[in-house]
Amino acid sequence: MYVTEFGLSSVRGFHGARAVDTLALPQPGDGGSWTVVAGRNGSGKSTFLRALALALAGPRVARTLTQNFSGWITTGETAAWCQAAVSPDYAVDQLTGRGRGPDGRMMLGLDWTLPNADDLQRDTFGGAVQPSLSPYDGVKYGSPSAERGPWSDNPQGWFCAAYGPFRRLMGGSGEAQRLMLSPGPAGRMASLFHEDASLAEGVSWLKELRLRSLEGSEEATQLLDTVKELLSDGLLPNKYRALRVSSEGLWVAPADAPDRAYPLREMSDGFRTVVALVLDIVRQLQTAYGTLDSGTNSTGRPIVRMPGVVIIDEVDAHLHVTWQRAIGDWLKCHFPRIQFIVTSHSPYICQAADPGGLIRLPGPEEQRAPEVVAPDLYQRIVYGSGEDAVLSELFGLETPYSEHADNLRKRLVRLEEKVFDEEANADEVAEYKDLAAKLSSSRTARIYEMAAHLAGDE
Repeated sequence: MYVTEFGLSSVRGFHGARAVDTLALPQPGDGGSWTVVAGRNGSGKSTFLRALALALAGPRVARTLTQNFSGWITTGETAAWCQAAVSPDYAVDQLTGRGRGPDGRMMLGLDWTLPNADDLQRDTFGGAVQPSLSPYDGVKYGSPSAERGPWSDNPQGWFCAAYGPFRRLMGGSGEAQRLMLSPGPAGRMASLFHEDASLAEGVSWLKELRLRSLEGSEEATQLLDTVKELLSDGLLPNKYRALRVSSEGLWVAPADAPDRAYPLREMSDGFRTVVALVLDIVRQLQTAYGTLDSGTNSTGRPIVRMPGVVIIDEVDAHLHVTWQRAIGDWLKCHFPRIQFIVTSHSPYICQAADPGGLIRLPGPEEQRAPEVVAPDLYQRIVYGSGEDAVLSELFGLETPYSEHADNLRKRLVRLEEKVFDEEANADEVAEYKDLAAKLSSSRTARIYEMAAHLAGDE
């Protein structure tokens, strides 16, 4: 399935003018899909993704992932809803029971309602009032087929995985890890709702595959080879490659120095985070579908052809800017049938967004709804520089310079006025020349660097 539309109202900060009935999302084409939800701190990016994930998972899984819904309904409101339209592919998204599913889109929605005043019951969460949770009913929004498909106890197909910003490869609390090991959507989405969850199961899965491979399982050997090929195809910096799996876990090494191999657990957070994410996506796809349709694309790069939705909060977390610039295109290339829906504070993550796939969430002080950015702003961000992006209304940064550099520039302007008006003394003239040289040198160096880069490309 793929998400075609999403809306929510009175869910935390999304109320009144900040609610949205229908927000269209682009679908995967021949090379994957990358939708970026961007906005300032406090704009509700995590809430947006969590509400979407819960709508796709259904009320039973929602209660497992979040036992306490107090605070989800906007203060002053008595009800809230979210709803997602999905486009199923019945070749892989199967329905239980008899009868056909709806042609075209299927509507999945949740409704939170506070109890009536006569029935108010204080719960154990600090006296907070718990709203009830139910499917969002009605001809327009409800769909009986949801219980036979994505909301069933053991959905066949209907793949969706969701990840929070803390994508650890090790650690995690016992309760969170038990939830991560739950079958179906609950286990695939636990990381988005529990900061103390880890993705350690990916390495355990590799160890199990290695053991089965040693026992002669051809399927396990092929899966191991697929994972190593994926991780070695430009994902890791400095041309690191995934070499082997042992009882100590996954080992990686520079391509030109395979004898300098290290266990992944000894590498930096950036290494571990990006490997943990890719490992878990592959593991979850294989577990959900019971197989892994892998191969190579037209350029010979390894790919996984399984379809579905992957939600990632703060996908740029722990990633160096070089990784931020590459991760979107890398994931789209290697998972060409996955619809990625991510949030980010990074302009480089936004530059991989599909047409129609760059969504701006308004700041907490703005009375406007989430919206797909206009084509001219999309082109400025996707085809411009990182500086162009951060200075746009999407990020709202007033200047790309540090506060110290801005103060020096203001000082330079004041000195320049005095110099040209012949009112500057000798010390001020000297200071003006020094500041002019200092502030222009960085810009000149940048221009020379860009020119050399372009000349090298040509």
